[in-house]
Amino acid sequence: MLPRNSQRRAQARQIQAWLRSDLMPIRQERSTITVFYEPATQPLSPEARAAADKLIRAAGKLVDGPNLFTRWCVADTDLAIMLLRLVRSGDEVPQKLRDYAEAQWQRAPVQEWLKLLPKK
Repeated sequence: MLPRNSQRRAQARQIQAWLRSDLMPIRQERSTITVFYEPATQPLSPEARAAADKLIRAAGKLVDGPNLFTRWCVADTDLAIMLLRLVRSGDEVPQKLRDYAEAQWQRAPVQEWLKLLPKK
């Protein structure tokens, strides 16, 4: 689930930690409900928009192909879900990042996991 190379594994963990700790305004205004069930209807606050801009800038530098690293790792799914919080609610996200997030979402293991979620 993480890269085998210790440096890349540390980078993947760093990305995951950043996604969980530094983007709280997005998490508060675009909970995972917006990804799994229904989009948000309110525009982002200035704080959440600033966090979204930070996410988009960083993701734009990180995403350079179908996966963050040579092969898929769990950080890809974490980043995709964070981006999908915005995408699913109609917030502006560059097409390259939309495509990346949607491709990660379509991965067979993710689709299998989604079947386990309760229906709303």
